[in-house]
Amino acid sequence: MSSDNNIEKATLIWDEYKYRHEHCWKLLFQITAAVVIVSVAPYTNEKVAMALGNRIILLPLLGIILTAFSCLRVKKELALWKDIRDRHIEFQRILLILDHNKLQKSTFKRDVLGYLIILGILDLFNMAIIAFVWIPALNDC
Repeated sequence: MSSDNNIEKATLIWDEYKYRHEHCWKLLFQITAAVVIVSVAPYTNEKVAMALGNRIILLPLLGIILTAFSCLRVKKELALWKDIRDRHIEFQRILLILDHNKLQKSTFKRDVLGYLIILGILDLFNMAIIAFVWIPALNDC
């Protein structure tokens, strides 16, 4: 392969790498916004919360389900990102004559999935607070 051909391929791989990375971040922000919205909705209107009663717990449950589904979706996106990242690293090694062992291993996948797990756990705590604190407080009004 010619050097120019390698540079063109490396540029394409870099563009795809940036796209995949940005796409994962965009998904994280969208998931976070959606989960936060459904998680805080029970606290926004006391009349609606009182009318729904115990069914209001379905909103944070929806957040937990959304987070679990998102973990599966994001895992697939991260797998695509990793393939592109591996190709990018290979081109770095070829074009820049870098030692593959000196390139740092990415913790992006671990961090993203860890974040989603924490988001789900926080929503689970929120569900418990709604069930055991918020709903009883509304019933006392």
